[in-house]
Amino acid sequence: MPEIVPGTLSVSNDVIADIAGYAAMSCYGVVGMAEQLQGAESVRLLAGQRLRKGVLVAAGENGLEVDLHVVLEDSVNMKSVCANLSSAVAFTLQEVAQIDPANLKVVIHVDALKNRS
Repeated sequence: MPEIVPGTLSVSNDVIADIAGYAAMSCYGVVGMAEQLQGAESVRLLAGQRLRKGVLVAAGENGLEVDLHVVLEDSVNMKSVCANLSSAVAFTLQEVAQIDPANLKVVIHVDALKNRS
């Protein structure tokens, strides 16, 4: 049985972005995270060690907002994948960083579709 340790936990936005990015990559239908190229209408698929560039974390008066910019696999049901992605990220942030899901909003931006081949 885990023992409760008194104190507070402070987690930086970069760490939250890393956790959210890795949680997103474990979801079915997600090919990768995307980065919007400045001044262009295209996106770049990010390498595994640069996932945080596809995640924007903002703390506001209503809690924490996590924006995920993802590339999904072509021909998947986007609604189902996004619902699964949102709940997986919220669950992982709750388990790892102790973030209350009631104060968390996960926003998903599908920036591109891609074949896995």
